[in-house]
Amino acid sequence: MTDTSTARSRLRRTTLLLPLCALTLATCTPALMAGTSAQGAGDSDGGVLGTRSGQVTVTSLTGAAGADAPAVSALSAVGPAHVGPTNGSPLRPGPTPADQGAGRGDASAAGEDRAEASDPRVQAPAELGAVTVQRPSIRLRGEPDHGRDLVQAALRVDGVSFANALRLASVPLAVADDEEVTVAVVEPRGFRVLTPQVTAEAVDVWKRISEGDAAFTHDVGNHLQVEHGIDLGGRVPIRDGAETLRIGAYASNGIPPVAEAVISKATASDLGIVGLPTVLVALDEGVAPDAVLADLERATGLEGEVIPEPPTRRAFLEGAATRDAFEPFTYVSLGDGMIAIDPAWVEAHIVRAQVPIFRGEVVCHRLLIPQLRGALEEIVDRGLDHLIDPSQYGGCWVPRHILFDPDRRLSMHAWGLAIDFNVKGNEYGNPEPEMDPRIVEIFERWGFVWGGHWSTPDGMHFELGALLDEPE
Repeated sequence: MTDTSTARSRLRRTTLLLPLCALTLATCTPALMAGTSAQGAGDSDGGVLGTRSGQVTVTSLTGAAGADAPAVSALSAVGPAHVGPTNGSPLRPGPTPADQGAGRGDASAAGEDRAEASDPRVQAPAELGAVTVQRPSIRLRGEPDHGRDLVQAALRVDGVSFANALRLASVPLAVADDEEVTVAVVEPRGFRVLTPQVTAEAVDVWKRISEGDAAFTHDVGNHLQVEHGIDLGGRVPIRDGAETLRIGAYASNGIPPVAEAVISKATASDLGIVGLPTVLVALDEGVAPDAVLADLERATGLEGEVIPEPPTRRAFLEGAATRDAFEPFTYVSLGDGMIAIDPAWVEAHIVRAQVPIFRGEVVCHRLLIPQLRGALEEIVDRGLDHLIDPSQYGGCWVPRHILFDPDRRLSMHAWGLAIDFNVKGNEYGNPEPEMDPRIVEIFERWGFVWGGHWSTPDGMHFELGALLDEPE
């Protein structure tokens, strides 16, 4: 059986070549909104930049993770979920009060582990709306005794505030002989409570799951698009290829990820996906997981393990002058290449702004905006605005690691200090980017570094290299 404790399968991490909309339809023009991003800015060669004499400078933009800092709750995650177009199917019938699990208890896929609605900790059904998330501290797995009610058994243990039952399965992919994906079979309303805040609040993600789609983690969605050409809204063939999982969204589902894809019970039933029972347990404030682990194992008959609290790290830009200009931030890795940044930092430094050429608003670091606006205004004044296609805007602020790889440093997009546009023809790794050299020249004079010059070209990508009062 594939180990699902960290939800990592044999899928390789690769770079994504095309941008996707955030919390919008995959067929739309990428929206210029908070959290909107090109899932595919590569920016792997960027970062260490030179000083420009006589200017307020950025000496190095590395996005390096520093030492652990005082904890920032992972429940304050800020970042995008990417949602595909509806599949045209009506929403499946909503769960009964006993099944929905939107409150302090939840039911799982089989009748033996169904929560009772009469329990005072089980709230009545509600439409998807505001949600108060909880971080699971314990994971229980295994085959339960016949007829045992797993959620109710967990809730009877002192110190347990919330329990949610799901099933985990390893599903072979038909796209390659050696690839499989770990799938969590969930009841969306209950499982939603235990996901990162940004995902829990992304109502469209849960609608897609309820409609029969799968929500994949960002890194796996990245792999499927690059290696197999399966985009958001596409179908992933499984087993012998006769059945498919439709990619309805990319979203982080836990820290670490619970699985690489999330589907509803109804979808699992249609596809014959069963899996092993798993119960995620959140605890009352101040309760130590080790103090209740043995009690939970006895109560449920499952084997338990403590889910480590994710470390909070500090990100900073190198160089004394740079640190003075750009305040460091603390963050938590979401495990799929995305990060959760301290929301106070986001509120202070990430802004929406109207700029020429691009439709709607861009969302970037506040110090990037004046130079971006200056470059775009010059492009308009010189009659070159036709060389930028606003429908090929790829994003600016995207809280993530480079290439959606948690083992790599932070992307400049995590700082809101990079912007991608003219994506088509300028994809990451394209050895001959099609960006017009006049556009490159203007952006470079306004203090930007072009990714098309890097050893692995990223022609869509411009990142801030120096803070300027006026263009050079």
